Amino acid sequence: MSEVVSVRLKREVIREIDELVSLGLFSSRNEALSFIISEGLKEAEEWRRVLDRSKKVGVPLLDKPLEDFLSERDRY
Repeated sequence: MSEVVSVRLKREVIREIDELVSLGLFSSRNEALSFIISEGLKEAEEWRRVLDRSKKVGVPLLDKPLEDFLSERDRY
């Protein structure tokens, strides 16, 4: 089952997505974004596992929730 989700993206991101489509890597923006989001979620899940392991051994890698860390990484 799928749902329609509205999202606001920067023009440069849309240009990059359109370029991937024009190169034939994806048949549509929808296909490209679905793939990219799925891969991003896999990456986030790996970070969650690393953070969970670090908490279990008592060595925190972050002093804030993963979502805060990921939202801040774009500033650097």
